[in-house]
Amino acid sequence: WYLRRVREAVVSTQSTGKFIISYSLAKDEMQIYEPHQRNAGIIEGKFLEYSQVRKPGSSIDNPEYYTPADFAIGATIEVFSRKFKIVDCDLYVLKYLEANGARFPAATIESIRAIHADKL
Repeated sequence: WYLRRVREAVVSTQSTGKFIISYSLAKDEMQIYEPHQRNAGIIEGKFLEYSQVRKPGSSIDNPEYYTPADFAIGATIEVFSRKFKIVDCDLYVLKYLEANGARFPAATIESIRAIHADKL
């Protein structure tokens, strides 16, 4: 979910929108897009094309990029000053992380296992 600023007259409020983050393991790049929702009253589409995204606070000279380890359920990632909270993922992600468990933090795997407990 992503907090979106909405302007109504003089008052500024926030609303949430559902976004999908796809991560390419082959290129270490991610894309972010908002799926079409009927009668939503907003324009959906791509927020970010596939690219490497530098973590906030990392320097240009020595950049640190987001990796799959950063996408634990409940984690928040920041992309171009926008914050995205990770709330779900598909079952394939869990299977991949479990098969390659030595490469990922146990906390990330456990957070994903917890949301899929009823499907296992």
